[in-house]
Amino acid sequence: MHRTRATLHKEAFATATGVRFGGEVTLRLAPAEIGEGIVLERTDLGARWPLDLEHSAAGPGCSTSGEGEAAVHFVEHLLAALWARGVSDCVVSVNGREIPLFDGSVRPVLALIDAAGVARSQEPQQPLVIEQPLLSSDEERAVCALPGRPTSYAYALSYQHPMIGRQFASFHPDSDDFDAQLAAARTFITIEEAEQAQKAGLLAAGSEENCIVIHRDRVSQPPELPGAYARHKLVDMIGDLYLLGRPLVGHFFGFYTGHQQNHGIAREILRWCGGE
Repeated sequence: MHRTRATLHKEAFATATGVRFGGEVTLRLAPAEIGEGIVLERTDLGARWPLDLEHSAAGPGCSTSGEGEAAVHFVEHLLAALWARGVSDCVVSVNGREIPLFDGSVRPVLALIDAAGVARSQEPQQPLVIEQPLLSSDEERAVCALPGRPTSYAYALSYQHPMIGRQFASFHPDSDDFDAQLAAARTFITIEEAEQAQKAGLLAAGSEENCIVIHRDRVSQPPELPGAYARHKLVDMIGDLYLLGRPLVGHFFGFYTGHQQNHGIAREILRWCGGE
């Protein structure tokens, strides 16, 4: 993986409907100074802060960054795409409360980054190296970070649903192709979860264009990849871990985990591996 800092050559933007709060949201990516990190702006509020672990949290069904009404939802796909392209420094702007989900995969964000172009510097980026086993878990879910090289990510999904069941996915950044193996894996939701989210005011404008909807006996659209649901959870985990803002060296395993556990292991990594 990339071990030098990089920003963008120019600005690029895309507009789509926000699935959680509704309305049109424009996502804009722009160059930043090398060393500035990833910065998140709410242009409608004039607010700006680092898109990092300190300023982010696990929200309902996503990762959020910022506080209160200024918080921006669904930052994980954006972060996974920036990680995949090795972008360490850029300005991310939105004029609303969420990053658009687009089709539920990271491909539209990758296309945006590619349209902007990546400008790589010679400044090295020091990785966070896992030197002892670390764990974040609850009664049903766990994610662990273990020492080892080369870096690898893996995810095991066990879902009590006849159309999902058990799936496994793995990814090795030094040898695997992110675009071919993970980029097409879309967000998925069961019809029951979608109905609950609508009742809770968390799905104002979502549709089958934004994600795969899983019914008891069918899916809205067949996944493009084998084990696609585990692959998408792996994308989420990679995105959440990029809140640390640095490459990681170690083995990372998620077992039916969500954003809460991802943030937990990120905090453990920061605590034991150092933030400098």
